[in-house]
Amino acid sequence: MELTNREVYLKAKEEITNKDLKISDSEIYQILIFANEFDSYTDLVLNFDKEIKNYSFFIDKFNRITVGEPIQYVLNIAPFLDFDFYVDKRVLIPRPETEGLVLLAKSVIQDNKIRHKFIADCCTGSGCIAIYMKAYFEESKVYASDIHDRCLDVAKINAKKFNANIHFLKGDKSIPLRELDEPIDVLISNPPYAPDDSEIEEKVKKYEPIDAITTEGGVTFYEDYFKNHSKFMNDDKFMMAFEVGYDQKERLTELINKYFKDDEQIQYKFYQDIYNLDRYLIILKGYKDGILK
Repeated sequence: MELTNREVYLKAKEEITNKDLKISDSEIYQILIFANEFDSYTDLVLNFDKEIKNYSFFIDKFNRITVGEPIQYVLNIAPFLDFDFYVDKRVLIPRPETEGLVLLAKSVIQDNKIRHKFIADCCTGSGCIAIYMKAYFEESKVYASDIHDRCLDVAKINAKKFNANIHFLKGDKSIPLRELDEPIDVLISNPPYAPDDSEIEEKVKKYEPIDAITTEGGVTFYEDYFKNHSKFMNDDKFMMAFEVGYDQKERLTELINKYFKDDEQIQYKFYQDIYNLDRYLIILKGYKDGILK
């Protein structure tokens, strides 16, 4: 059957309408771009009335999104700031909130001349945080840790894709960092922080790794980082940057006061995300008061 890209698009739109599916035009376009091995949306537009190169590829991928599978897993690609990362069901799909975390961390480092010789990304997942930081702080030695081999395998695929020299560590929470000889200057982490799956979309629970989202109590990872910071962070100066739950500010403040209460050089601040929710936490030691804006 010889069909043009336009005809394939119209057939897909008809099925979406008939079944009342929540699938955007952009998702159809993305699959068409991959089916034709085009480099861009412009290439698709210029060839919209030409025969589709791989119709069976389109049908396979389109059928998967019609049953709810995320387009990022279907095409094995997820945009994250300046990068398109490889992803599959082994790792969580990178979110806009995490883009905000790395942009905030980068800004604080640059604006305040934060020492960043050694950077660590805990719970690395796809490796997006570690690889982004390495791209913008090329002189830094960047570690990426995760408890799961499946995540480290995906992160290594992305490190190779972007030619990023990342040092991978396997272990739970801060344990692999405690085993290093080099103290960490900057710790960045987007750990599991939902106490349960009650507020998680059904689509996410069905397709994405739930252990990358939930942890008993919600603050388990932060408490480990705070409690053991002296075992892996630099003694005189350091920065910690976290993505946190929108409703965890009070509980995390209690933990900060508990584990940093005797250190007068500590300052911290919560920041809001693009939805005006308390989503990020920056902790600094050894830098002058008032630099967190």
